[in-house]
Amino acid sequence: MKRLLLPAVLIAVGLLLAACGGPPPPLRSDKYLNDRSLLTGSPCAAPCFQNVTVGETTFTTALESIKANPLFKDVQSQDNPPQAGWAAANGDPCCQMTANAQTGKVDAMLIRVAPTMRIGEVIAKFGEPQYVSVGTQDYSAEEAVLAVLFPKQNVILYVVPGNPASDLDENDPVVAVIYVDPANFNTVVESATLWGWQGYRAYSDYKTATPIVTPRPTSTPGQ
Repeated sequence: MKRLLLPAVLIAVGLLLAACGGPPPPLRSDKYLNDRSLLTGSPCAAPCFQNVTVGETTFTTALESIKANPLFKDVQSQDNPPQAGWAAANGDPCCQMTANAQTGKVDAMLIRVAPTMRIGEVIAKFGEPQYVSVGTQDYSAEEAVLAVLFPKQNVILYVVPGNPASDLDENDPVVAVIYVDPANFNTVVESATLWGWQGYRAYSDYKTATPIVTPRPTSTPGQ
């Protein structure tokens, strides 16, 4: 099982979604989890997913819940460090979660979803996002991707506007949802290069804009 990256680096666009070698897998696929729970709030509201609340639910309890959920199959897990991955019942591998080894509580979940949610729907429900992140390289010649951050909901979305020459608009699909422990969201922000939300505009405009947040320098021992 591939290791899910820690919350502080979840923001690296495409990193969690890319294949190791060869062409990257498509970001838009009906074989990922058919899920709109971010919008419906059922069976629970963000940062909860399928009755697992990031920052509250223990890894042991979450794993039992995932294994018992008919929406999922092929659950793989390990205890050190605590992490798990699984597939949609009728599709491809879709989901990963990690937990804090000290507290035993889930600290991040990544859910790859079929392209049924639109970014405009999410903004209509939660209001405008605060930040956007863009990778230094385009995901592929066919697909560009933006990470869109909603700090109040402790959620990061991956949105595909089309290819790198495309404009972002309200009908563009959400292809992945990351639920982050509220206690860690500021760490995510401080560890990333982020642009301010500037509305629906060209993907290239975001990519060439001046970031408003850059990674905080880390101190070295003795300094």
